[in-house]
Amino acid sequence: MKHYGILFIIVVFIGCNGSSTSKMKTAKVVAETMKNTSSLSIKEDKDVNENIETTNNQDDWYWKNTLMSSNNVFANWEHGPVDLVMVYRYKNNESKPLTLKVGHIDGQGKIVINLPETIQTETKLGNLQNLVFYDIQDISKFIYTIPDAGYFGKTSIAVEKGGNTIGTLTLGNSVRVTYNLTNQSTLTMGDEGYLISWAYLDEAASMKGTEKTKNKVRRDGTNTIEAQNTVVYDLDFKPGWNFVKTEIIGKYDLEHERGLNASWFKKHEHRVVSKIPEDAAYFFR
Repeated sequence: MKHYGILFIIVVFIGCNGSSTSKMKTAKVVAETMKNTSSLSIKEDKDVNENIETTNNQDDWYWKNTLMSSNNVFANWEHGPVDLVMVYRYKNNESKPLTLKVGHIDGQGKIVINLPETIQTETKLGNLQNLVFYDIQDISKFIYTIPDAGYFGKTSIAVEKGGNTIGTLTLGNSVRVTYNLTNQSTLTMGDEGYLISWAYLDEAASMKGTEKTKNKVRRDGTNTIEAQNTVVYDLDFKPGWNFVKTEIIGKYDLEHERGLNASWFKKHEHRVVSKIPEDAAYFFR
């Protein structure tokens, strides 16, 4: 409306000016004003469209400050040589926990993982506190062959430069899943894909458990729905290092009042795989 108001004032000015010279000058002003007004209108429309797209596109948020590797290399790596470490839990209120070096990224962004052949474990397989994913509601459903087997497991690797942590490394086939499954507030999101985590055991052991539940669920800005959720732990560990694949299969799409992604998972499946899948990539954030 303000653009039309400007044009109305100019047109009235033309009608009140009788000289041909003034008309010519005024006509030039009108043309320039219309050109500027048109450009302004296009810019405003573009800004509005960009805001709408950004608001509804959560991939922009997941990719912010995130790099994805290709063939175990981060293109345009800007952090120089860094160390890759796994962190032991804090014990006895220690201000600085023990760390385990498991590789490095060189100055060109090449990722090199060198898992030590043997390590000190930090807990027991049967200790509930070792669980990475708190998705089983009834822990009595877990069955262990050797609950006292020494265990060490991580879903992410710390990236350190000069002794300071500058980010984390996760492994999987989805930027969303590799974020969601390593953050407590987003563990139940329904974005499909998988995360690969690392587990070390002193001896061969297994951990099994299946649970099916019906839950009333919602996200902020959505209506409550009843969801049937299935969680499967089918973990047969060998001595030494194991790759654990945690996969999200199926989802409930919850209608969000602002159009945001507000899904909920249908199934979590945890299994040991013999090698890293070919479509997996590292994510640095």
